[in-house]
Amino acid sequence: MTSEPQDTAQRLSKTLGLYKAEWLNEAIFSLFNEPSYFDELRTHRPCVLIGGRGTGKTTVLRGLSYQGQKALSSNTIPVKDWPFYGLYYRVNTNRVTAFRGAELTEDKWSSYFGHYINLIFCQQMLDFVSWFKLNGGGEIQVRPNDLRKVAATLGLEDINSCEDLAEEIEYLILDFESLINTVVDNPPERISTLGAPLDALARSLLASQQLEGKQFYFLIDEFENFEDYQQRVLNTIIKHANTDYTFKVGVRELGWRQRATLNPNEQLTSPADYARISIADRLNDTRFPAFAESVIRQRISSAFSDETSVIATPQQLLPSMTELEEAEILLGHDGVQKLKDRLSKIAPPSLIAATNEIEPGYLYFLSYMANDDDALFVQNLKSWLDNKTEWKHRLDNHFHASLYSIRKGKRGISKYYAGWDTYVSLSNGNIRYLLELVHAAFIRHVENDGTPQDPISPKSQTEAAEEIARKNLSELEGLSVEGGKLTKLVLSIGRILQVMASDARGHAPEVNQFHIKQDSARADCSEQVKRILDQAVMHLALVRSPGNKLMSEGDTADYDYRLHPIFSSLFVFSHRKKRKFLLGDQQILGLISRPKDTIKEVLSQSNRSDDLNLPDQLSLFGSYYA
Repeated sequence: MTSEPQDTAQRLSKTLGLYKAEWLNEAIFSLFNEPSYFDELRTHRPCVLIGGRGTGKTTVLRGLSYQGQKALSSNTIPVKDWPFYGLYYRVNTNRVTAFRGAELTEDKWSSYFGHYINLIFCQQMLDFVSWFKLNGGGEIQVRPNDLRKVAATLGLEDINSCEDLAEEIEYLILDFESLINTVVDNPPERISTLGAPLDALARSLLASQQLEGKQFYFLIDEFENFEDYQQRVLNTIIKHANTDYTFKVGVRELGWRQRATLNPNEQLTSPADYARISIADRLNDTRFPAFAESVIRQRISSAFSDETSVIATPQQLLPSMTELEEAEILLGHDGVQKLKDRLSKIAPPSLIAATNEIEPGYLYFLSYMANDDDALFVQNLKSWLDNKTEWKHRLDNHFHASLYSIRKGKRGISKYYAGWDTYVSLSNGNIRYLLELVHAAFIRHVENDGTPQDPISPKSQTEAAEEIARKNLSELEGLSVEGGKLTKLVLSIGRILQVMASDARGHAPEVNQFHIKQDSARADCSEQVKRILDQAVMHLALVRSPGNKLMSEGDTADYDYRLHPIFSSLFVFSHRKKRKFLLGDQQILGLISRPKDTIKEVLSQSNRSDDLNLPDQLSLFGSYYA
């Protein structure tokens, strides 16, 4: 059976195309792959799961929820025998931002928000009680005295069952949400003490015969969406949670802005108060490829479950090229002929005859290393013919960099981004980016009359990578209040890296990281730059790593930064983490406010100019660079 193109695209869109956990609904569990750190979250202690947008935090937290555990357990373990029950809560920005305003003090907002969180988490536990009964666990019997204690913490009366309590709490939430915008004129009559209803309800439920010895997990997703004071409220609950419940928090890198509790002298620290789980560390360069392969295999096989001949191995689906093969494709017939014509004018016939045994890609490299010097080119040829092994070190260091200059200033593809390993590197540990890339490559492949039985061509892979890079660049503007600045920063740094990559002769090869030199006389400037860089890292415009080398005594060795590799195909620079250059605080701000002049200034530091034509895929941004 063979899929028609339209049918193929539809099938792929149901698996690869649904790369956000929110879009998958219940299908998220059938497509779930346990990451290596999953067992670390199944512990009694609080955990903070840190990762960028698209790294799988939502999928993992929903996998820990009681709905997820039910789907993943395949009914093999009765719900009454589970050791914990996860209650998933995704921070709703519309709700939490209502709890702010200059008309009230922060202390007052904290008490109102704490009451609201009490109600929300109690509602989640009571929703679970109903689910437990419907899914074979039986009716949870709570002692009347315990119910009255819970009701007392909320100022409720005449509560005779969990159903009564659930109904009253739902009403309290709706009433409180409706009044919050007029809370100054109409303050609520009663506000519960932070955590008190949670403690009372969790203790009551876990004292029942059905739940004895269990624990509740509160699974908080998108923690970065809380206001700063709200993070302190949640920190307080986490810090002082009793043994009946614990917290598993998902947050973007740098999104956990506040570590203090409502007591400013009290901080949450790792590992004393929580286990810190960094997805980037757990799914590093060694572990991520295997995890990514299992995800892609499962989604492709799910899309084409009735077809046995579909390529399900990512390495076969996304074939790569050797650097030598790529060099020869980029050169083309005209490029090779141009090299031969040049040789006919500068080299003796005996040497020309000997060079016929040299692959065109290596022949170009010998010219590249001569830096347009004819005499040095001839010298390189003789050296290569005499002892090719002596060139191994130069090939290792410079051959990849030479690929970016082969089609410098020409139309069309000037560098290929193809192969499973390249796609894994472009995604940089981000499973959503990888799904986007593979989906886009598959769709481009189908549009070019390919089938699921055929490997995807390097051309289709490269065009797909450019498409996803452009999409993610366009989305930056809407991700935060600094989004416009982030877009400009990416465009400016991308242009610098593009020029450096295409003009690497005589310079350090594969420069794609930068280091910040702070202006000690401008503390305000440094703080502004830090804020922009933090936003850029949080929203995946940049990635950062601990600095390991000081470029001069005046540098700050905190972090090295680079554009996220997903953008490398759009600007055409190396996706591999390599060498770095220096940027000052003022230059970072200038790349946003004065891009043309600052780009020229930065490039002049390495004796380069920005007169290079823009790649075709950047033509839409021509007015920005002008």
